Amino acid sequence: MIALKTILSKWNRYLKMLIMKNASLIVIFLWILQSCNIVNPKEEIPTYIQIDSVQLVPTHSQIHGSVSHKITDVWVYYNREILGAYQLPAKIPVIADGKGQLQILAGIWDNGLSGTRARYPFFTVDTFTFDANPTQIIHHTPIFNYRTTDTPSVKYFIESFEQGNTLTSNGGDTTFYKTNNPTEVFEGDWSAKVALNDSIKGFSSITTQEFSVPIGQDCYMELNYKTDIGLIVAIEINSSGNLITSDLIGLNPRDNWNKVYLNLKGYTSGFQNAKFKIIFYGSLPDDKTSSLTLIDNFKIIYFNKI
Repeated sequence: MIALKTILSKWNRYLKMLIMKNASLIVIFLWILQSCNIVNPKEEIPTYIQIDSVQLVPTHSQIHGSVSHKITDVWVYYNREILGAYQLPAKIPVIADGKGQLQILAGIWDNGLSGTRARYPFFTVDTFTFDANPTQIIHHTPIFNYRTTDTPSVKYFIESFEQGNTLTSNGGDTTFYKTNNPTEVFEGDWSAKVALNDSIKGFSSITTQEFSVPIGQDCYMELNYKTDIGLIVAIEINSSGNLITSDLIGLNPRDNWNKVYLNLKGYTSGFQNAKFKIIFYGSLPDDKTSSLTLIDNFKIIYFNKI
């Protein structure tokens, strides 16, 4: 009888130990599962926004002029948080739940350089509201306008050559003059041209109108151009009667019309109460006997108030 009690007592202790050991194993197993969830959390699936192209739509053409553009990128925000800058065409992943809104800004090549991509400050922001649907591709075409009613106000100096020509000779053998030859016009009825040959080897043109920009404000120059020689764009700075000329960019030959955005802020912000003019010049290379340079839709755009 005593032996039986001893056996039962040992068996009882064994069962308790077995239960405790298994409970510990269960706890350890659950902890491992939880750790795996922390290390490898459930992957969120994005909704994709496909942007193949954009539109620049006129609002007040008499103010902003042509709507030709070279928008190469979009800067995308989701609920006002930056997602990134994307080269067009773009497939943009958005981690979203329910209804959300994208804010899309137009991006350009600053000074014509693909390595200096920037948001263009003179176009409006496109907003797009969508319902999240993971794995779905939603197509959207952003629509931008020139800023014409914003505060601070935006100022435009426009030369489309449709009414006149604000470029005049600045030395050299010739200057830009108007052309309505359909093969030489970018859009509308008129562009400006300068032709060089063995007897007319160089040109220099300067704007007849001055412009002034408050210090610290964004200022850009837009230009459509086509040329078979190098075209140099410069700025003349009139600071208290002292004239300073500085080259902005040298544009390479182009067989087809191209658009460039030149950032002038670094020049206009360095001089208090200065006035500015733009200069175009070039010369016939030794290996050419003639050349033709065409320009159109020359604009200066800047914010007028701080």
